[in-house]
Amino acid sequence: MKSLATAGFMLIGGLAFAAHVGAAQSPRHLMKLAVLEVELTGDLGGPQFEAEHEARLKMASARLRDDLVHAGLYELVDLAPAHDTVEQLKSRYLYLHDCNGCDLAVGRQLGTDYVLIAWVNRVSGLILTLTYEIHEVASGQITVRKSFDFRGDNDAAWTHAIDYAVRDLKESAADTNSHER
Repeated sequence: MKSLATAGFMLIGGLAFAAHVGAAQSPRHLMKLAVLEVELTGDLGGPQFEAEHEARLKMASARLRDDLVHAGLYELVDLAPAHDTVEQLKSRYLYLHDCNGCDLAVGRQLGTDYVLIAWVNRVSGLILTLTYEIHEVASGQITVRKSFDFRGDNDAAWTHAIDYAVRDLKESAADTNSHER
């Protein structure tokens, strides 16, 4: 697990994301994936937690992208060219994961094969669930949807949940590849 000091680095990671994606060596056969920002739903715990949750969402989003780059499953694309589209969607919908496929507009604009949207549902300070969906841009279909319960509304628990989700995606891809042989 990464320390809190590393979490600060990950906040900066979003700024360096474009350079990191360009530097990552990805075979041409990898599908292109846009990873939207992780969202938070449910019992938010009140206004005293807003800044903490905002920082945690940025950390989780950066961690998710970083882990996916290192997993080598997809070619991640920079969201910057679709910034205005994302902001327009956020102004119209409370949550992009619950907007009936509006995220596909981002994927089309960026020329990606897939869009990943993830959210944490906070039932309480102890009980949380990380859910992610991967939408195929061409068909609009959900190709993967998984949820993982985790305990503790803190950096360590969120980091563990993100790492577990990416590890599960990687294991699922390995299982799929072994069945195709």
